[in-house]
Amino acid sequence: MDLYLDTADRGPALALLATGAFRGVTTNPVILQRAGLTVADAPAVHDWAVEGGAERVFLQSWGSTADEVAERGRRLAALSDRVVVKVTATLAGSTACARLASEGVPTLLTGAFTPAHAVLSAGVGASWVAPYVSRIAPDEATAVDVVVAMHRALGAGPTAVLAASLRSLDAVGALAAAGVPAATLGVPLAEALFTHELTLAADGTFEEAAAAAP
Repeated sequence: MDLYLDTADRGPALALLATGAFRGVTTNPVILQRAGLTVADAPAVHDWAVEGGAERVFLQSWGSTADEVAERGRRLAALSDRVVVKVTATLAGSTACARLASEGVPTLLTGAFTPAHAVLSAGVGASWVAPYVSRIAPDEATAVDVVVAMHRALGAGPTAVLAASLRSLDAVGALAAAGVPAATLGVPLAEALFTHELTLAADGTFEEAAAAAP
């Protein structure tokens, strides 16, 4: 499973990218807002993410019409060949996604909640579909099952699942075990990969032994 960071907070993102465990960064207008930024700052986020080693940077387009979404998506895609343009699974967003995909722009259909959304994403030529795992169902196991069904619905086609809005590392492991190819983690969940209490205890034991060596 490829892991991405769901953040526009530069400091934590660069520290986590430096581990080599994450392939890139995903953002949307809400994520930008939480970092004290606006959609106008998306190019700057792209630049520092790429400089920090991001192979892909997911940037979200917006607009009330397909024309607006598509045109803004083209501007984002022009930043570099590492950009994947995110659009929501609305009528306008899906129409724009199909246009961008036909022009060779890598795209992601976001705001997905059902296996039918996976079918839609493939139909409009999206490279990725992003289900919001924590919002699919209150029960995490049920939500994971829905995302796995989305992955199976897509089969070996060109559209892949990028699981988003995950609550726990257990869900990450379950999705990976089922073959879901990618997930994006918020900073706290990403940092938790490195701070398991047993791992930290083992590390402390190793450090003590090393310090005691003659």
